[in-house]
Amino acid sequence: MTAKEIDKARNPLLKLALPALERAARIAREQAVIHNTQLIIWRNNRVVKLSANEIREQAAEYRAK
Repeated sequence: MTAKEIDKARNPLLKLALPALERAARIAREQAVIHNTQLIIWRNNRVVKLSANEIREQAAEYRAK
C-alpha cells in the first residue's frame, strides 16, 4: 500500500499505522544502541544485521542531510 492509498483509507486506524511503525523502528534503533546489540532488519529482500556502531553512523548521516 502506498502513502497516497493510506491517506485515502476509510479506516482511521490505517492512517495511524505508518507513524506507529516509524516510531517503533526509531525506538528499536535507540534500544539497540543503548544495549550495544545488533538490530536485525529486512533490506533488499534479505536479512541484514546492523551493529550499534552502524546504527549510530546511519543516524549521523541522516541528521547531516
